Amino acid sequence: MTHTETPAGTPVLEFDGDEYARFLDDEVRARMGISAGEFTEQYLAGALDDGDPDVPLLAGLLWIGQNGHRAAAA
Repeated sequence: MTHTETPAGTPVLEFDGDEYARFLDDEVRARMGISAGEFTEQYLAGALDDGDPDVPLLAGLLWIGQNGHRAAAA
């Protein structure tokens, strides 16, 4: 992971693919109690409650981790 700042002083963290996968898995486990792979499968199957504020947040992180491509089960 690298840590830099924008000219305005905003912190910027950059992860490589493995670091991001670990970050995502840690976030999903902390918020949902399941692995990122399980979250992905359940999300794609429509089995998660969209009313849970963690679901769209984690789906967004999943989208970022896929570089904007449709999520695929790990």
